[in-house]
Amino acid sequence: MQPRTAFYALSLLLPACDQDDPPQEEPTIAELAACDESDMQFVPFMGPAFDENGELVAPLPLPHVVATTVGWHAPEQREALEAETAAPTMDVFTHDGLLGASFGWSDKCGSARTITLWRDDAARMKFVFGTVHSKAVKNGLKHTKGWETTHWSETAADKPPAWDHVRRRLSDVRQ
Repeated sequence: MQPRTAFYALSLLLPACDQDDPPQEEPTIAELAACDESDMQFVPFMGPAFDENGELVAPLPLPHVVATTVGWHAPEQREALEAETAAPTMDVFTHDGLLGASFGWSDKCGSARTITLWRDDAARMKFVFGTVHSKAVKNGLKHTKGWETTHWSETAADKPPAWDHVRRRLSDVRQ
């Protein structure tokens, strides 16, 4: 399966400015992704395939589906975005077929990242198009500067991908 990606370029309302001021351009997804997330904080993997320390209880089944997202918010939008994403962050753990999920964020870059691992694409799609996730996407996108996501069928690795790996996957499909 070819990785699929979706980019959601969002336009934010520009503040009122003098007629002589040039309009401010919003950063591109590539510019947002280039931010140094050296302050990134991570929540260990949780879910049926992981123990209370975030360690695998057994190798992941092959194949399985890996999905990753990243979104960037303006500092003044953080609380609003967190409010919209709280429900799907909890709801994901109620879905049959979820193997595990991990979350990360960078205050410096205003970014939030996810990795979810799924038994198959049908299970992933049931969550993605479910009521809770769909509502959060619809309401949450207005609080972001940009968002991107991709997923792939993992046929070789029986361990979850590292954060650097999913960043590269997003970069590859962005090119």
